[in-house]
Amino acid sequence: MPMEITIKTHPPEINGIMQLVEATKIFPYLTFVGEKSWQSFDGYYCAYRDQSFAGVLAVNRIGGWVKLGPLAVLPEHQGYSIATKLIQQAVSSEKDNIYLASANPSVWKIAQRLGFQESFTWANLPLAVRMIYFKMSIRVLLCGESLHFIKEVLRKQRIANVHGHQHFVYSGVQYNSRSCIINTC
Repeated sequence: MPMEITIKTHPPEINGIMQLVEATKIFPYLTFVGEKSWQSFDGYYCAYRDQSFAGVLAVNRIGGWVKLGPLAVLPEHQGYSIATKLIQQAVSSEKDNIYLASANPSVWKIAQRLGFQESFTWANLPLAVRMIYFKMSIRVLLCGESLHFIKEVLRKQRIANVHGHQHFVYSGVQYNSRSCIINTC
């Protein structure tokens, strides 16, 4: 019987969130997303493998930009192209400029295969993308999860380059890392 992978656009259920929080402890590149933070994003793409929750791609939106991530696939569902299918669904559904940053080399390969262009560094992100990061940081504070986040960043720095992000854009507009040609820069 063939495996069925479906993607739905709804928040993950609480049992899925709890699985994600627990699994995050072993993911080297995803520092920490707490239970309350997982419930605070603007949108979600949830993956199911044979009707079992397999992973999620959260999205945040501001000013004509969509930031993809965090992205997490539960360990028992890895190796089935679920991360690729989640990103593909977001690319086909989102109408704004799509931004993706990750420290995970596997995500870099997915982004490159799907036609994302490496466009920015942290220093020259468009204002709207910076505002998304600011909004996400405020949410972590409001959720009361900032101390745990900081603790996990420090712990994971010893096992992976959690700060070595590559920045990708998916859009019909061509970007130059030195001068952005849209109004949100």
